[in-house]
Order: sequence, then structure tokens, then C-alpha cells
Amino acid sequence: MKLKSNFSEANACKALFFSISFFVGLWAVRIPDIKDQINVDYTGMGYLFVIFSIGSVLTMIVTPKITQIYPSKQISLLSGLAISILWLLIPFAQSFIIMAILSFIFGICYGLFEVILNVQATSLEKKFKKPMMSGFHAFWSIGLLSGSLLTSLFLEFKISFIINSIIFVIILSPLIFLSSLTIKQNKSDSLSILSIFFNWPLFLVILFILSITAVFLEGGTDSWGSLYMRDYINADGFNIGLAAIAFNGSMVIGRLIGDKLKEIFGIYNFLVYSVIGSLLGSLIIVLSSSLSLAIIGFIIAGFSVSSIIPICYTFGSSIKNVNATVGITIITIGVYGVFMIAPPALGYVADIFGIEFVYIPMLILFIISSIIVTSQQKLFKN
Repeated sequence: MKLKSNFSEANACKALFFSISFFVGLWAVRIPDIKDQINVDYTGMGYLFVIFSIGSVLTMIVTPKITQIYPSKQISLLSGLAISILWLLIPFAQSFIIMAILSFIFGICYGLFEVILNVQATSLEKKFKKPMMSGFHAFWSIGLLSGSLLTSLFLEFKISFIINSIIFVIILSPLIFLSSLTIKQNKSDSLSILSIFFNWPLFLVILFILSITAVFLEGGTDSWGSLYMRDYINADGFNIGLAAIAFNGSMVIGRLIGDKLKEIFGIYNFLVYSVIGSLLGSLIIVLSSSLSLAIIGFIIAGFSVSSIIPICYTFGSSIKNVNATVGITIITIGVYGVFMIAPPALGYVADIFGIEFVYIPMLILFIISSIIVTSQQKLFKN
């Protein structure tokens, strides 16, 4: 009975990763539509990402305390269903102000949902005493790929944004509801709202930097990939979504086999290979000028980056003298905090130099991360 209970909880966690990222797939492919709908330039879209990030980060700061007051299933259920409802409103937003308000609320909901999910996932990993984080995050990538692929098909057949959103909500809301009721409340030490504000150990700082670097590529592709394909590669119809599909498709494969690769190569060696591979993929994207070469770059980048954040969560939940929820919250803040700086900066880059140059900062970050990871081997192996 205990094994059955654990298995059911693990599946519920996977289903929630899948559901929430399915909506992200809708976002990733519909970004050009949203940009045209509210009539802004690349910089304006960057500001929307910043507003989303502010909502997420502000919420994450207090999430360790919230998780002690309210059950995990209640937080997951309410934030997940709120995201579903918000997607019914997005197609009707005709101004930057309205879209900004919705983006901020989205950020609050995603911030809560992300921390709860990753706390649940690392708790199950410790319970089963084996690598599982890449497997959980594989379902995030599967959801994102599925949402991107289905939305691309809707674009090809000229199905409207609102119909697209309604269909997704009908499919995903019941899954979010049932899965949220299955997850368990994790026991944790008493935490204050200021729990994340302390002298971080060097290892946590490094994990924070690595998570920022990885999400720069992941989020950069989800946010700018469709615009890159449409405005630089001159793709149209289904091909607009090919960056998201190729990137997230290879991420699915990488995350499905990532836990096994950790066992084969060792978690540190696998992390090094992942960082260097992400660097190579980003370089190919920067240098590409054709659809086929760009897709090769997205495939290499997606496969390589797929396990970096799951590895950071695994390490972050096991740092000596750092509460697991606090470690995960800090890494998640890094993941979302990137969008407080990156989007407007990338927007300026796109407006001034061209959309293809948004991958230059990602390339630089992976060069820095490669140096850090290879020079701090002892921290990862202790």
C-alpha cells in the first residue's frame, strides 16, 4: 500500500509539471500574436516578461512561510486553476496595461506553483533514494513540447487564439484539480518570511548562477524563439513554432534519460557535459542563417540544457545547514529572477542589433558557467 501511495503521488507530481508547462507551450508559440495584439516592439514584450518575473519573485520570497500555513495541495489547486482562468482572459487583452496586470497575476500564480512542485519532487527523490528530478522535469518538457506542437497546428489551420485557449483549459483544468488533491504536505522546520536572506554558502551561490544561466537559454527560447523564427529565419505558419518544438523535443529526450545518464557518468561529469553542450548549441544558433542549421542548434541546446536545473534542485535541497525548501526557493528565484533583467536587455538587443543577437548573452553566460563548474569540482563532489 505504501508503494502504491508513493507511486500515485509521483504520477500526480508529473501530471502537474505536464499541465503547467502545456500552458507555457501555448505562450511560447502565441507570443508573436500577443505582440501584434497589444501593438508593442521587442522591448515592450521584454517589459511584460519583467512584470511576470516581479510577481513570481515577490511571491517566492514569502512561499517558505506560506507552505507552513496552507496545505501544499490547496496552494497547487488554487494557483493552477487561477492560471487556467487567466488564459481565458489573455486573448481579450488589447492594451499593454491590461496585459501587464495579467502578467503580474500570472507571475504570482506560477511562483507559488513552481516552488510547491519542486519541493514535492525533491521530497519524493529523497523518499525513493535515487535520481528522479530529471524524470519529473521531463514531464515539464513533454507538456511544453505538446503545448507548442498543438498550438503550432492551430496556427497552421488558422484556429483563433481564444478557441486555442478554451480547448487547453478544458483539457488541463481537470488534470490540475485531480493531481493537486493527490500530493502530500511535506514536514519542514519553522521558517520566517526572511528565511532566504542569510549568508549563502559558496555552493548555493554557484547553483544560483547555474540556474540563471540555464533558464536564460530555456526561457530565452520560449520567449524569443518564435520571434527569431518569424522575423529572422522568415518562417511562417507551423514553422514559426519549430524552434520551441525542436528545443523542447530534445529537452524531453534529455530529461527522460537524464537520471540514467547521471548514474552512468556521475552527476558532476554529466553537469560539465551539459554546460559545454549548451554552449555549443547556443553558438550554432548565433551563427546560423538557415532554418535547418538553426534547428540543429536548438536540438543540441535543448538536449544539453535539459538536466542542468534538475541537477541544481537536487544539490540545492541537500546543502548542509540549509533548509531544503529554502534552497529550492532560492534556486527558483534565480530561475524567475532572470526575467527581471534579461527581457528588457534582450529586447534592446533585438531592437538595436536584430532578433538573432538575443542569443549572444546566453553564449557569454555559458562560457562563464563552464569556467565555474570545471574550477569548483570539489564543491560538487563533497
